[in-house]
Amino acid sequence: MSQSPIPTHPPLPRLSELTEHAHKLLEILQGTDISWMNRKDIARAIGKRRLTPYDIALLELLQDKGLIEIESRANGTPIGYEWVYHAPTESKVSK
Repeated sequence: MSQSPIPTHPPLPRLSELTEHAHKLLEILQGTDISWMNRKDIARAIGKRRLTPYDIALLELLQDKGLIEIESRANGTPIGYEWVYHAPTESKVSK
């Protein structure tokens, strides 16, 4: 009598369970000519001045699902870096 192991964390939502806003963020990253978009680029693409904490959480969820990549890159700002986002070509999926 074998039992399944107990998961240590809740499963990530399936792609079909992503919110409409998460799909929009993914489509922006997939459809851009910019190889790596920073937060300001993404905010402009969705008609905002800056990303909200909810936007950033959705981007992190998309990374956790393997749909996008996130890196920090050095820049000349006081904190010295910025976050940049990229959707690899193999992440091109539909709802």
